[in-house]
Amino acid sequence: MKENEREKEKGMIKLNFAGIGSREEMYRYLQGKLNLPESKGDNLDNIYAMLSEASGKIHIIVEGLAKSRKRLGSNLDGVLKTLRDAEAVTENLTIEVREQIEAGKEWMDNPAVVEQSCAYSRPVMVETDEKPVSHNSQEGLMYRAEGRPYVRLRYPNAMNVQLQIGDIMYPFLETEKDVWTVDLPLDAGFYYVHLYVDNCLALSPFLPVGYGFARPVNYIEIGPVPEFFQMKDVPHGDIRHEYYNSAVTGRTETCIVYVPPGYEENRDPYPVLYLQHGFGENERGWVWQGKVNHIMDNLLAREKAVPMLIVMANGMVMDETAEGESILRHNLFPEELVEDIIPFIEKKYRVKAGREFRAMAGLSMGSMQTSVTVCSHPELFAWEGLFSGFMHNFMGNNPDNSFLAVMKEERFQKEQRLFFRGMGRQDEFWEQFAEDDVFCEENKIPCVRKEYEGGHDWNVWRQCIRDFLPMLFQEKKPLP
Repeated sequence: MKENEREKEKGMIKLNFAGIGSREEMYRYLQGKLNLPESKGDNLDNIYAMLSEASGKIHIIVEGLAKSRKRLGSNLDGVLKTLRDAEAVTENLTIEVREQIEAGKEWMDNPAVVEQSCAYSRPVMVETDEKPVSHNSQEGLMYRAEGRPYVRLRYPNAMNVQLQIGDIMYPFLETEKDVWTVDLPLDAGFYYVHLYVDNCLALSPFLPVGYGFARPVNYIEIGPVPEFFQMKDVPHGDIRHEYYNSAVTGRTETCIVYVPPGYEENRDPYPVLYLQHGFGENERGWVWQGKVNHIMDNLLAREKAVPMLIVMANGMVMDETAEGESILRHNLFPEELVEDIIPFIEKKYRVKAGREFRAMAGLSMGSMQTSVTVCSHPELFAWEGLFSGFMHNFMGNNPDNSFLAVMKEERFQKEQRLFFRGMGRQDEFWEQFAEDDVFCEENKIPCVRKEYEGGHDWNVWRQCIRDFLPMLFQEKKPLP
């Protein structure tokens, strides 16, 4: 009996690409191993169709990737992707790649991947009648040998596990008893994820947890991680969590302050950037999701930015109606910033006084708050940044945009040191950005405007802050 026939009887197929030298040879090999008709041997769609429609258990072992990588390149990647796609939709098909990440995936060793992807390997204690025992439970975001990301989680007794990213729902497969996995055909980048176990929204401790959608939420960071926000071996600033009494809200509020390295040793005062998050997030967003501390650390290490404090506060200001219901009043934040936060920071920290040494920026909802604040208090801020940014305020009923009149004034335009606007080309709010473009053009408002590939998300906002920070508090005014 031939080896191929013995393998198929056991429901096992071995694919070893080590000795294959060309694309044509690879498809002839697949045709024989997978028993494809000759006319379909070089068609990935038909390989997918054959595997996804196969009956009975099939276990495919893939070997010899490293030895064939240079010769086959993207052709080999296409085959691996097809096998994984078929595995994701075929209950009795499993793919095993017996090889480690190739040398081109050094990014996997970077500590930022561990921090931001959070694929944990922890011993989990299990109670028994005699004594506690442990088993190795690898859960979280992981990578296949060929570098493809997948999520692996344990849910004993679950019947259905799904992961929602944007508008797409990705179903898990129970690949071992109580172990659920899902392959993710996603590009590198940041993604909020919503986990559903038996149709109930759940929060996994084995995936990073941030605050978004007005609640704690899981997210994933798929590598390779861009170098500009990697956690590198450079001097690191401090992240300080502060409490202050707010006369505006009548409550004790919190803010987070990034203090640059050397602050304690250097007794000089520093300029300040007041940096705001978006709707449904809070003051932690720019640190956990935005990585602004790593971005600033790396810029300072390369002497690309002026050392500064970065103050991040909660712009989701809540108020109560006469009936005792809590409502969002984001328009209260400019007042809270001016009356409470700035005086608190300038009393507690060594900062430079005067508009030349104050900047404000924000993303999405935070950009509206920035626009309102800077235009309403031009005597306080000389630097402004809007990320996925709105000059006009369109939240709430009948919003008042009279504050924008100051931007038409020649004195304001002359004295403003920087007006930065950054946005993703695929942003869902592009129509509003286009309206702001017209407003700036008609009123001859100078601004530095940058576009990025991406949508209304942290992948764009991180690039915005990376480009904005080096422009702040420089002697020369940045050119539009």
